[in-house]
Amino acid sequence: MRQLSYATAADPAVAEGWVFGSGAVGELDEWSDLDVALVVPADDVARVANPAWLSVLGPVWTYQTFPRERGSGIRAAFADGRLVDLIAVTDRDAIPPERRRLDCDLPEDGRASAAVPLPVGYRSEGDRPAVLGGVDLPSLVHEFRFMAALAVRKCGRDDLLIGGHLALELPRQCLVVAMLLRDRDAGSAHHRFGGPWNDVLDQAFDLIPELTSGRDGVLDLVDASAGLFDELAGKLWPAYEPDWSGLTALLDRARAS
Repeated sequence: MRQLSYATAADPAVAEGWVFGSGAVGELDEWSDLDVALVVPADDVARVANPAWLSVLGPVWTYQTFPRERGSGIRAAFADGRLVDLIAVTDRDAIPPERRRLDCDLPEDGRASAAVPLPVGYRSEGDRPAVLGGVDLPSLVHEFRFMAALAVRKCGRDDLLIGGHLALELPRQCLVVAMLLRDRDAGSAHHRFGGPWNDVLDQAFDLIPELTSGRDGVLDLVDASAGLFDELAGKLWPAYEPDWSGLTALLDRARAS
C-alpha cells in the first residue's frame, strides 16, 4: 500500500487516490485483489490504466484491460501472486461508494525512494524508471495466464464450480495455439481437410486428471495446461520465453492453504 501511495503522490496527473471494495471495509484476505481508483484528467486515463504504470509495484506478470464509466481499468497479477484491480477515472463520482482515500504523501525528502520507482512517463533528477516485466507479449499469452490465475483464485475461495469451468477452458486455449500453428504451416486460415496438428487434441485430453477430483484436480489441470501451452507457444512465437512466476506463487498458496 505504501508503494502505491508514493507512486500516486509522485504522479502529478493524479488528483486523488482511493481504495474501494474489500480493502475499503477491512475485508481483505489472501485471495483478495486490491481495488484502487485514481482520478486523473481524460488525457491521462490510458497512461495510468496501463501495466507500465502498475509496474511501480513490481513486475507485472499478466493483465487484462477493460472499459469503465468515465475512464478505463486494468486487472493485473504480479510475479509474486499479488492482484490489483485499478481504475483510472475522470470523476470521483465514477468510483463505487464504499471507498477509502489513499494517504498520497511522498516521504519527507519529497520524492519516491529508489525502492519505489516513479510511474512511467514521470521523471525528475535522481528518479529511476519503473521496471516493466512480462507485459510485452502476444494477447493470447495474457489471456491464458489471466484465466489460469483466476481459476486458482476461485479454488482458493472454494468456488470449484467457476474454478473448474475456467480450468477446463485452458486446454481449449492450447488448441487455439495449435490451430494458429496449422495456419502458419499451411499459409492459410482456411482448411478443407484437417490432419496436421490433430495430435494436440489427444494431448489436451490427457491434461484432464482421471483420478484426482475436486480442488486438487482443478489445480493440477491448471498446472498441466501451462506446460502444454508453453510447448506450443514456443513453436508459434520464436521469442517466447516461459514465465509462470505469478501462477506458481498462486498455486503454491492454494496448495498450502
